[in-house]
Order: sequence, then structure tokens, then C-alpha cells
Amino acid sequence: MLKIELHITKALLVVVLLMGLSFTVHSQMVSQYTMWNQNHYLINPAAAGNLNYSDVNLGYRQQWTGVKHAPRTFYATYHSVLNKPRTYQRSALRISSSSSIRGYNKRTRRPTIKHALGGTLNNNEFGAFKNSSIYLSYAFHLPVYKDLMLSFGASGGLSSYGFDESRALAAESNDPIFDAYVTGENSNKINANSGIYLYSERFFVGYSGFQLLQNKLEIADIKTNSKETNLKVHHFLVGGYNFDLTNDFRLTPAVMLKKLNPNPLSFDFTTTLTYRQEIYMGLGYRGEDAVSVMLGMQLNHFMKVGYSYDYTLSELSERSTGSHELFIGMTLF
Repeated sequence: MLKIELHITKALLVVVLLMGLSFTVHSQMVSQYTMWNQNHYLINPAAAGNLNYSDVNLGYRQQWTGVKHAPRTFYATYHSVLNKPRTYQRSALRISSSSSIRGYNKRTRRPTIKHALGGTLNNNEFGAFKNSSIYLSYAFHLPVYKDLMLSFGASGGLSSYGFDESRALAAESNDPIFDAYVTGENSNKINANSGIYLYSERFFVGYSGFQLLQNKLEIADIKTNSKETNLKVHHFLVGGYNFDLTNDFRLTPAVMLKKLNPNPLSFDFTTTLTYRQEIYMGLGYRGEDAVSVMLGMQLNHFMKVGYSYDYTLSELSERSTGSHELFIGMTLF
């Protein structure tokens, strides 16, 4: 819900609030990202430790610029392998590919099982609603064959959901529905995510499910259909392949399928061209929603940056000038 301006009758006020809450629950409780292919850990806890270094990312997304109180997201992620090998390569822009991804120890020729930990901080604002969360994760990486690895991961944490009265305006004073949200307390819920992730030097494919506990929101003391106010499970299926065009250029097409009942299946398609693991450019398409351009650069062995712009294709284009996303990544050894 972009904005709650209730200059309408009391009856319609109830409909807008309840339907708006349902829309928010279904589509905005799990943040949307354009540059998901630069940080798979954002959408799959099993991707923690997919490279043998500690990875820190800070990001900000402003959706639908020009629309008042449109969704915006701040996030921070960290993940690292616990049993790092003594030697490993430095960071690279392409997250799913590295010669350091090995299922076998070169010296002993024995399988190397990896254990990884990670954490995510997220703050999401959408209309008059807000959501802050903190999650910790663990991933277990099992060698399959040579550099092919299969990872299983899970995360759990606390999410806090609230209502910001400064972003809402009731048409009538002392309205019980509006007052119920104003006087209501934040709803704090424990939730869990899980995923599976298969990756190598050449490709990656993974599945993850978010909000597995399907908690019921209780921001206001209002009787509603419990099925409509429950957090829904978000399903993500991703895959991509690295094509080495030359010694300097790598092309990586990737796709993400998203499913959230009762909404239809949606998809994101991106393709990036990386030059010497130092700079990349990319294009993306989100079904019936937006087209995107992306640019990123590895500044040095320690830091990388990225930016994307989404041009809105839906009817929101009449009010929005597009969406912006920015991230800063840091490699810690």
C-alpha cells in the first residue's frame, strides 16, 4: 500500500485498512531487490559461505520515487565460513563463481565440508507500515564432485511490525478503526527461513522459503479474517550460468522465480557482463513491472559498489520516476 489517506467514508475506511493490510502482508513483508544476483545470501540462507571469505554488504532501496511513502528498504548482511582454508582468493564481483570453491582439499584430496554463519539486519517501510528484523543463519556445505558444492541453510530471528500514525490521515476524528491502529502496539514475531543451494565455478541453482512459521499479525485489536492477516510463505527459485566469452569477459544470465499465494508466479531476469572481475554492467526485467540497468565496480580487494535503476512499466509510471538501489560490499579476511 503506497499511502493511507483516508478522505473517504467510515465504511470505505474499514475496507481500505483491512485490504491494504492484506496487500502489505502479501507483497511487502519480504523485501524486493533488483541486484539480488550480487548477494544471493539476501534471498537464500544456504548461500552463506558460498565463497571462502567474510562478506559484508550494506544496501538501500527506494522504490517508486515520486510516490509519497512508497516502500524503502535498508539492509546489512554478513556471512563467513567458519573453517576457512589457509589460502583462498580475494573477493570478486561474481558471487557464484570462484576458483576457490573447491569440494576437495588439493593437498590431501579429501572432501572439504564447510560450515558458515551469517546475519541480516533489515528495515522496511511501506505506507504507514514498518517492519524491522534481525536474523541469524547457519549453512552446511557438502562437496558433491570436484568444485560442485551442495549447501543446506536455515535462519531464524525476530521481526517487529508496526504502524506509523504520522503517515496516515483519518477522514473522521475518533474513528475506532484508525484509533485501533494508533493505539496498537508493535507486533513482534519469531520466524524462520530455509534454503538449499547447488553451486560451482560455472553455475548456481537454489530454492528458499521465507516466513515459514506463517505468524498472524496483531498490530491492532481488530477482528479480521486470520487467513488474510497471516504472514505468507514466500518461495524463491533462482538459477544462473557463467559463460566465459574471453579471458577478460564473462556473461552471466540469471533468473529468479517468485511465488506467493494467492498471487500468480512472477519472475526476474537479469544478465550481467563482467570485465576482469573488476567492473560489470547488467540489464534486468521484472515481469510486467520494470526494466532495470545495473552497474558495479570492484574498487580494490576490500570494497565494491553497485547501483541499479528500475524504470516502472506498470500504471505507477504515471506518478513514479522509477526505483533506485545502492549497495556497498566489503571483504574481510
